[in-house]
Amino acid sequence: MQNYPQYSNKQKWIHWLTLILIVLTFLLVLFKVTLSHYLGGMFTIYLLHKSFGVLIFVITLWRFTIIKTEGVPNVLPKNQKLQRILSKSIQGFIYIFLIIVPMSGYLMSSRSLNFGGIISIPAIDMPNMFYDFFHIMHKFSSYLLAILLILHIAGALYHYFWIKDKVLQSMLSRN
Repeated sequence: MQNYPQYSNKQKWIHWLTLILIVLTFLLVLFKVTLSHYLGGMFTIYLLHKSFGVLIFVITLWRFTIIKTEGVPNVLPKNQKLQRILSKSIQGFIYIFLIIVPMSGYLMSSRSLNFGGIISIPAIDMPNMFYDFFHIMHKFSSYLLAILLILHIAGALYHYFWIKDKVLQSMLSRN
């Protein structure tokens, strides 16, 4: 029998799917020159990058809906105030950047956003200085998101290896 709080199966799927998409999106940018030779050119790299960004954005909105309807389990004891503040702050900022990064990516482009080669989302016409601003915002917020994710992972590993509580298990399978 479980004696620790668990996230719902939907929340777990959303969590891990988002992580996979973020890693793939970062890898596409990091190795774009090498991958472009294997994936048919830079057009494919950017198509995948932007499509993953749209998926991350939509999944994040779905995550907010699930959190609103199901709530989240209290995996940290109430007496661990500093840990709770750190945990909730990092999670909150991750959620914020899961919105900012894809939105700024969309807004930085003066071209339509082609999602998976199926759906075309028209570009928003703006002065060039706004495209430049959103490009800087996209890059900067991507790096901040990466740092926050590393802190989030480090926190989960800290709980698993040093504190030896069930925080990490709350996001893993019940089996």
